[in-house]
Amino acid sequence: MSFPAACCNTPPVKANYTAKGQKSTVGNIQCYFTGPADSHRAIMVNYDVFGYHANVMQLCDILGDLGYRVVLPDLLHGNPLTENDLGTPGVFAEFKDTRGSWQTTKPMYQTVIGYLKDNSASSIGLLGFCWGSHLVVSALTELDGLRGGAIVHPALIADGDLGKVNAPLLAIPSKDEPDFQDDFDSLKQKSFFSKCHMVRFDDMFHGFCGARGDWSNEVQAKRANDAIALIVKFFASVM
Repeated sequence: MSFPAACCNTPPVKANYTAKGQKSTVGNIQCYFTGPADSHRAIMVNYDVFGYHANVMQLCDILGDLGYRVVLPDLLHGNPLTENDLGTPGVFAEFKDTRGSWQTTKPMYQTVIGYLKDNSASSIGLLGFCWGSHLVVSALTELDGLRGGAIVHPALIADGDLGKVNAPLLAIPSKDEPDFQDDFDSLKQKSFFSKCHMVRFDDMFHGFCGARGDWSNEVQAKRANDAIALIVKFFASVM
């Protein structure tokens, strides 16, 4: 799949959207699947702390329409965080150290990736939003055989984390994220650095491309489409 064709054929996001994929269970994990089941290219998507959301599922469907087998596992088992949770002191801190930690979610990553490999996928990439970006970076650091990962308005990224990944990385921070430039530049020593990219969306807020995005807003929808175009181009280059 060449990027120009993929980019031109990528539909714009819609404000009101009904997902067109299907849900099924992998191990004890409910997953949303979209795209051709026999595709050799697969993308595992990690939602943000708000769980299944129409915006993220729409993005999954866009990638599925481009020929990828896309899986969105419900890593929070139907119990995502809410806006009220985030406003309650201590709730998020406990979340990130317990059920939202890499230690807890790593076995689920391994289960889903193993399932994809057992079902035609020979090329696997990762996509994560917010908290999910932390898990994607952890997976690219510790798990073998991944072709690359894209992280969108990433959260919980510590100094030095990006430099540890072992596969190409696309980073799309918003105005609300720290300056990752030094950490990103440390990737220059990696053999795959030519496929790594970071594009800041300093006119957008944390969550614009995920559950906090209002895609009935023309500006937000346009910038979400710009981010998706970058994601499409990235995966076309590494898979």
